[in-house]
Amino acid sequence: MLASLLVLSLVSVSGASAASPEDPPKRSAVVDKGGAASPKAQPSEPAPAPEVTLMVDAPTMRGPWTMRVTNAGDVPLRIAADAGLLRLDVTPRGARLPVRCELPEDMRPSNDRDRALVVPAKRSYAETFEPRLYCFGEKLGALAPGSIVVARLGWPGGPKLAPPFAVAPIEGIAPELAPLKSIDAPPIALPDEPTPPLVAEVAHPLDVDPDSPRLSLQGAAAVDSASPNEIEIPVTLRNDGQHAVVVRFRPEVINFDVISPAGIERCEWPTVPAAAMPEMFTTLAPNGSETLYLGLADYCTKGSLNRSGLVVVRPWLDTRDASGRSVGLRTFDGTLIATTPTVVRLHRGGAPEGPLKRPRLEGQ
Repeated sequence: MLASLLVLSLVSVSGASAASPEDPPKRSAVVDKGGAASPKAQPSEPAPAPEVTLMVDAPTMRGPWTMRVTNAGDVPLRIAADAGLLRLDVTPRGARLPVRCELPEDMRPSNDRDRALVVPAKRSYAETFEPRLYCFGEKLGALAPGSIVVARLGWPGGPKLAPPFAVAPIEGIAPELAPLKSIDAPPIALPDEPTPPLVAEVAHPLDVDPDSPRLSLQGAAAVDSASPNEIEIPVTLRNDGQHAVVVRFRPEVINFDVISPAGIERCEWPTVPAAAMPEMFTTLAPNGSETLYLGLADYCTKGSLNRSGLVVVRPWLDTRDASGRSVGLRTFDGTLIATTPTVVRLHRGGAPEGPLKRPRLEGQ
């Protein structure tokens, strides 16, 4: 009898220790390195993206353009304020795929610190830039009327969100926001070129001397150069007439009008043309041409090549002081300007780089 009661008591204790359906579920625990159990951490919500916009204003087809970054949120943000970070996807009218335009690697910023700018809430930062620096060489043709341009400021994204950032929150300022590797602008269409006004003819065709020289001067469309001493401009003189033309076509009779970030300069050969000798002159046959390859740094000595950026060069010929009359030659004695300018992308200027120009908020 006593043995039976003892067995029943053991069964009751064992049943009391078993979980019943009414028992609440137990919380899972994670054992830390010290052996103590702690509740399992729940994943935190991702920080919201900042309210920031990028806009590009292109009033003309080939620049200058303006980019504007606006902090539309309620807290200040740190912006990588440098137009060198722009990438332009340009889709010409009728094209299926865009042309990617960007600066070469040695002209792009390598970090988000050198030109960082704190943009307060509801404020903007603006900067002008030359789109021809980005769409250069063969890509210049993409900057045409009706082309669609989509701009992006910043760096390509990767599998991990790591610096550098185009937009970053400021530590200690709530609410906490997520950084952005880049900002995209809405697409814009490039404007049509205005129709040039009608110009009356200067002379009647019957008044034009058919024996007068018909020469044209042309420089290269684009030249990409790492430094001023490497800028070489091909200048071509062509005889578009029906008669041969004798002309002094040498470096000393070529000049360049130069517009650059450092200013405007008329660049000339450093010495006056030497006295005429027959071997100094070239005879151009009808439809014939000749090309000189000229180092621009040999002509420009007043600092127009001191700063990197877009350099617009227009060559011109001046043979008024280089006539062949003194050696018995009938020569072309006059001036001739290139029909189109040459665009030079200068990666590095001739002067030492000074302190970086600090970006400023719009309106300052």
